Amino acid sequence: MTHRFPTTSLITFHNLCCNFGTRTARAALSLALFAVMGFRAVSAADLAGGSKDEAFAPSEIVLKPSEDVQFRLQSALINAVPGDVIVLAEGTYRFESELNVASDRLTIRGAGQDKTILSFRNQQAGSSGIVATGNGFVIEDLSVQDTAGNAVKVLSAKDVTFRNLTVEWTDGPKSSNGAYGIYPVECQNVLIENCTSIAASDAGIYVGQSHDVVVRNCRAERNVAGIEIENTVRADVYDNTAVNNTGGILVFDLPGLNVVNGGQVRVFRNQIENNNHENFAPKGTMVADVPSGTGLMLMATDNVEIFDNDIENNQTSGILVVSFLVTQRKFKDPNYDAFPEAVSIHNNRISRSGHHPQGQLGTLVGPVLGGTMPDIFYDGILNPSKLVDGQLPADQQLSVLDNADATFVNVRLNDLTPENVLTGKYRFDRDSASFRHQRRSLPEVQLTPHSKESRTGSEAVKVYRSAPQLLSGWKLLTLTDGHWQPAADLLTYELNTPLFSDYTLKHRSIRLPEGQSMQWNETDVFDFPVGTVIAKTFSYPDDTADASAGERFLETRIEHRETTGWYGYSYIWNDEQTDATLQLGGGVMDVEWTDSAGKHHQNRYQIPNANQCVSCHSQNEVFVPLGPTARNLNRSCSEHDSRNQLTAWIEGGRLKGAPESRPRLAVFDDVHSGSLDQRARAWLEVNCAHCHNPLGSARTSGLDLRTVQQEPARYGVFKSPVAAGKGSGGRTYDIVPGKPEESILMYRLETDEPGARMPSLARGMNHIESNALIREWIRSLPEEDAPKGK
Repeated sequence: MTHRFPTTSLITFHNLCCNFGTRTARAALSLALFAVMGFRAVSAADLAGGSKDEAFAPSEIVLKPSEDVQFRLQSALINAVPGDVIVLAEGTYRFESELNVASDRLTIRGAGQDKTILSFRNQQAGSSGIVATGNGFVIEDLSVQDTAGNAVKVLSAKDVTFRNLTVEWTDGPKSSNGAYGIYPVECQNVLIENCTSIAASDAGIYVGQSHDVVVRNCRAERNVAGIEIENTVRADVYDNTAVNNTGGILVFDLPGLNVVNGGQVRVFRNQIENNNHENFAPKGTMVADVPSGTGLMLMATDNVEIFDNDIENNQTSGILVVSFLVTQRKFKDPNYDAFPEAVSIHNNRISRSGHHPQGQLGTLVGPVLGGTMPDIFYDGILNPSKLVDGQLPADQQLSVLDNADATFVNVRLNDLTPENVLTGKYRFDRDSASFRHQRRSLPEVQLTPHSKESRTGSEAVKVYRSAPQLLSGWKLLTLTDGHWQPAADLLTYELNTPLFSDYTLKHRSIRLPEGQSMQWNETDVFDFPVGTVIAKTFSYPDDTADASAGERFLETRIEHRETTGWYGYSYIWNDEQTDATLQLGGGVMDVEWTDSAGKHHQNRYQIPNANQCVSCHSQNEVFVPLGPTARNLNRSCSEHDSRNQLTAWIEGGRLKGAPESRPRLAVFDDVHSGSLDQRARAWLEVNCAHCHNPLGSARTSGLDLRTVQQEPARYGVFKSPVAAGKGSGGRTYDIVPGKPEESILMYRLETDEPGARMPSLARGMNHIESNALIREWIRSLPEEDAPKGK
């Protein structure tokens, strides 16, 4: 429900030096707010469950479906301590935003795969259904349906279990479905058992950049890729059924990722049948190139053993063994091995393969093979740097042995040129005799018992439970004569290029412990003493009450440094604008406003939950502030005070260790502050690089958008997407120099679709001004940034 603002309790800020000035307000389209909102949220008091002194012992929390279950469950996840079990009773639970898990050793358990259903059909925020980062995460006995993006993602965790879990997009296979169903990435000691995935637009069960993985007794049906093991070291995939997918099981290595080359993968005792579904992956994604009718596809991965599988009626081929070069995609990664080596294929039962080859591979090779493909297809592309007398060393060669009557071809794809075909020089080899040699079996993957140690959980809950329930408890503001003023001990500040948050205005301040100071850091955020508070208040201009008031507050976000680290949470302002209440579970506001040109806007303003704060602020699983860096703080205090902000703090004894010469980040919308490249890269750093950097939560994509990254391939030039799903927008590379309309980056910044837009959190609207800047920047990029050849 949408409400008009009341006209009482008017609020204004004095234009004090480096305090809550109005520069940002004037820069943000001079918005005129005339109505806002009903919000739903759950407070810390709701989730404390007792006195602040209660023991933090693990417990079982039981929830049932309810209208406010989105916030009740999220609050329970925030309040979880290691060892907790959250039991979801039978029924259908409906969510509009992703759920975030941060605690170690947490179990989410339903009443059964067909009894407890988590529906995200109306999801409006977040890129996944459930995102977990804690070690020892277990999810079991439930279904997750119709997420906007990935269904269940676990990032950088140890001891992960998916058991008796079904993920499904219930409208059937569509390119708009989420990319991955079950999705552990950069994880270790992973068990996926008795799970089902249906209709994912990329991979139903996807394991990426992980170590020590077992996938067993699962069913993958009507996905583009049924089961995919990518850039993963030591994986056993067995006793699974992959049926009616585009490709049944894929084992891939891709370039440009943190874990570059996987291997030691065993695929055995699987039923891989009738994987002839049309490829419905969004164009531009890697799996969009997988031919319909692929039983098992191995690309670029070394040390793989494929045995004792039943592979039947796959119309392109039973088993494809290919180099990454068949994709014809550009790449520039000196550490990447694009060639499959030390691969063993033995004792499989393969039949009725290749009767109707599909895709680019079928078009290219099918005619020269007489219109059909073999049971086992090898592209024959070898790494020239490893050849000795035209051959790979024996321990690197492909082994094909004892696969009954399976047909075989070494197509020698490098030799398949029009000239060779016309002159009769082209030859392929259907005889597998030269590949019939024994290779030692790979060892079984040994999963270890889950550790009882915890890195996150109880400490965070102690902090949240002891936090003031009202913003006034922080004593950041004082109400004098109807006007709010910042407390005298606050250092307020502005940024050169701020984070875009749906055109809200922001008032930023820092409180340092008495007598202490910040310590200079040239590249990252300053080092702040324990006890530091960083506050940011979000508002829209308000002309419904009094023009002198100027704005209406929505939320205030707090970052507080405790002895155990940084913690973040949000306070939502009341309608009377007299105070704000702690809402760890987040919230949503329906907002209406009119801009200075008279255009009316409506948007749903998302307030992050405490675990979402961790998601954006995480650097190598450690919470850090984002804005206060030397480069972004190096500017004047405000339009009313020309003193340099850093200089003022140094002279006041609040900043130590700063050099005379200090770096400065460009102002994205000020042509005098830097070149086009500097301004565009500055905006991308502030708005994207907190996740897209080698330590951020999106590091698994391999995309690095920090300004210090000077290698074009690393910041996206001709970089193929990873885990983009429908976020590819049908485009092949993150950035195509000179062509923003062909660049995934541009699509993700301009789309409003949940699960595709970036940033995935804290943005519901398009930032028109920055989008124009990024378009201009991409047009200006030189073609020579493209990797030459391979």
